[in-house]
Order: sequence, then structure tokens, then C-alpha cells
Amino acid sequence: MFTIYIFCLLVGGGFLALSVFGDFLDSMDIDVDVDADLDAGGAVDVARLLSLRTIVYAMFGFGATGAILHWFTSPAVTAAIAGVTGLASGAFIGAAFRYIKRSGAGTALGERSLAGLTGEVTMEIAPDSAGTVKVSRGERRFRVRARMDSTCPDDLPLRAGRSVVVVRMTDGIANVVPMDPEDMKLLEE
Repeated sequence: MFTIYIFCLLVGGGFLALSVFGDFLDSMDIDVDVDADLDAGGAVDVARLLSLRTIVYAMFGFGATGAILHWFTSPAVTAAIAGVTGLASGAFIGAAFRYIKRSGAGTALGERSLAGLTGEVTMEIAPDSAGTVKVSRGERRFRVRARMDSTCPDDLPLRAGRSVVVVRMTDGIANVVPMDPEDMKLLEE
């Protein structure tokens, strides 16, 4: 059983460390965006409970508690306490992040503050589909979903590497327009 505790501690702790130190690892720029619609009532609650974040925190809590208690108590008591601790830590973190998402804490200023900034297209933006842009504000880099603004002058896709300006943010998606080469020269001066 000790091997399982160590495995959960290493895997959960590894993913936890990546999420904590991800901003510092510029070479590992990963963006995952998943949209899913579930209309099955109770299945939505199960899906929330089994989110990747919840599983990682539960594994870490289970592994850390089990590895520590393995040396002090019987295997049955260790397994019970580790299981309860893992489930509690996963549930607590899941509930905390759902509350933050529901209340919008920290997003209003973040979204408003991106409007007017320049960025670079990282995944092509077509007139009929969204892509992604990388925007810098101070020392922080943000990778956000983006779509062409309705005032966009041409109907051509914005290819990766193209400079754009964020016109406004709507529901976490940046509305962008391409930046002219002349505008780039003014910014560099």
C-alpha cells in the first residue's frame, strides 16, 4: 500500500507543482480549453466532482497523508484517514474554484485590463471560428481565446504570428483586429 501512497503523492504533487510553477516555465506554455454541455442533471455534479483539478488535489492529499501515516498507524487506519483526507482536499479545492468562477472574482479587472493591448496570434483566427492570442501586460503573459471583431477590415484569417490589438473582451474571449505594419513602427519608437 505504501507504493500506492508514494505514486499518488508523486503524480498529484507533480501536477500540483506544474500548476503552481507554470507561470515561471516559459518553455512549457500549455493552454487547454474544453467546452462541454451536459444536460443529464446529476451527471453534471459528478463531472464537476471528477474534474482534473479535483483528482490531482485528491491524489496529492491521499498520497501525502498515506505516506506520512504509514509509519505511525496500522494499514487500515492509514488507508481510511488517507482516503477521507484525499476526498476532502479534492472536494474543498473543487468547491473553492467553483465559487471563484461563479463569483467572477479576479476576472473583471483581468478582462477589462486586456482591452487596448497588442498581442500576437498563436492559433489562426478565421472569420467564422475562434483562435488564440498571446497578450502581455507588464511581466505577465496571457493566452486567451480570440475571435475577429466585427469591425475587422478584411475577411481573411489572421495567421499565427500576426500582430493584433484587443478591441474588447466579451465573456473571456478577446475581440481582435489586425495591427498595421505602420502602427508597429510607431510602437517600437
